[in-house]
Amino acid sequence: MSPTQFNLAVKEIRDDRQHGASELARRALAILAEAARTLPVADVRRLRERLAELTVELATTRPSMAPLRNLLYRWRDGLAAIDAGMELALARVAAAEQAEALIAASRQAVADCAAQAAELLGSRRTVMTHSFSSTVVEACRLLKDRELRMIVTEARPLEEGRKLAERLAAWSVPTTYITDAQMGLFVAQVDAVLIGADSVLADGAVINKAGSYLLALAARDRGVPFYVCCESFKWRGADEPMPDLEEMAASELDVPDWPMVTVRNVYFDLTPTRLVSAWITETGVRWPAAEP
Repeated sequence: MSPTQFNLAVKEIRDDRQHGASELARRALAILAEAARTLPVADVRRLRERLAELTVELATTRPSMAPLRNLLYRWRDGLAAIDAGMELALARVAAAEQAEALIAASRQAVADCAAQAAELLGSRRTVMTHSFSSTVVEACRLLKDRELRMIVTEARPLEEGRKLAERLAAWSVPTTYITDAQMGLFVAQVDAVLIGADSVLADGAVINKAGSYLLALAARDRGVPFYVCCESFKWRGADEPMPDLEEMAASELDVPDWPMVTVRNVYFDLTPTRLVSAWITETGVRWPAAEP
């Protein structure tokens, strides 16, 4: 992989607005696996050094998305097990296989999260969601023949909800598609809210597509459970600072260049722990700690 090819791959991940955090983390791991196989280096020590440098660059492209940091740094740490005295060809294979194993683990975690969510929700439920989450999509697939009904927000500005509504239509799941501004009107009609997450802080606060906080507030006001379904790879450590909430180009809102008007397009918001009814991971359901 040449520097130009790598830089293009980094730009692709940085500019991606269609895929979730886990999908982008798997894409980044695939890029690193290719780099492990093809980087022009003379020995194993230099291979490890260059791969570690590329890992840091990829891991910091999307600060709101914990899987890029967590999965890529886990892979980088695993490179230490590759002995500097190993044949270079074998070291390349070992590094690539470690990345591919993490890709497989990430995919399995999504499937296991969805299975946990489907078991918690059960049959004959009306569920509301916001944005497009791979875990939520898989949970819907598992529940599609169990009288599932969905309410899906459009998730402006790029309307990721359309993709989910299209998927649900193909599965013949009765679905209501609404603007983000109608969240408060429709949340009273559902049995639960189920969203994914781009990151979960150590205390359980959730970083997800902007609008998630508003939906959580509306759900709490109406007494509707607000569930967050995501892999444990998305949890941040207690020693990690609050990441920047990414802001994208104002042009995505497609408004004129009005004088004295500042257009903001912050993609993520923070839902505090107190508004989350439960966190669903691949290992099970975590309920809030009981008040003392």
